[in-house]
Amino acid sequence: MTDAISISNAELRFGETAALDGVSLTIPQGTCFGIVGESGSGKTTLMRAVLGLQKLDQGEICVLGNPLVPGRAALKQRASFIQPIFQDPAASLSPRSRISTMMNEVGTVLREPHAALFERLGVILNRLGLPQSVIEKYPHEISGGQARRVAIARALLMKPSILIADEPTAGLDVSVQGDLLNLLQDIRQSDNITLVIISHNLAIVRLIAENAVVMRSGKVVEGGEVGSLFKSPREAYTCELLAAWPSVTRAPALNR
Repeated sequence: MTDAISISNAELRFGETAALDGVSLTIPQGTCFGIVGESGSGKTTLMRAVLGLQKLDQGEICVLGNPLVPGRAALKQRASFIQPIFQDPAASLSPRSRISTMMNEVGTVLREPHAALFERLGVILNRLGLPQSVIEKYPHEISGGQARRVAIARALLMKPSILIADEPTAGLDVSVQGDLLNLLQDIRQSDNITLVIISHNLAIVRLIAENAVVMRSGKVVEGGEVGSLFKSPREAYTCELLAAWPSVTRAPALNR
């Protein structure tokens, strides 16, 4: 089976800073994959490169077996099979538009009739535990947790094969974090979506991912199956991260 995402020797510099320094990894289809690292490790830059929002200086990224190509048309085409959930979902929602308007834009991209689109949307909103009335609101009128679910709803409306979530639980209460992680896992399994979780929180990745890599200063320092990775890390940096999240080693796995 073709990998969902394949990255080979990705390099990207911002001035003197190596944001990505020879990153190579593969993410199999239908799995949940974690990318872990502190702020500035390069994980969000890597996400933007995979989405085609940041051009590499060197290296290659393939999504579902197809190399990324530049241009607005290619970016629009990729949106039909790979979707992001950004760290601040409220900021990614236009403050001047009702949520229904943003959902309509998905129909325009997919060339899907309005009635069919909103029938699917109703099912998705119900699945996410959101009332139908939320679509008539503006982003500032809903809570942070609701905004994150609205962002997920919009992403799912695109019928993606790959969902990339950057710090999906940031700023949420602990109880809401667990609900959201279970929801993402349920969606991944029922829709056979490849789920990529980007986080500085090792406990979150340990709970939901099957495999993960640890990034530092633009490099992948180690990776593997999460149980082995977090139980017997090889690198001192990974040990330091684990020490900052002591609950990682005893965190139970979510239902899968």
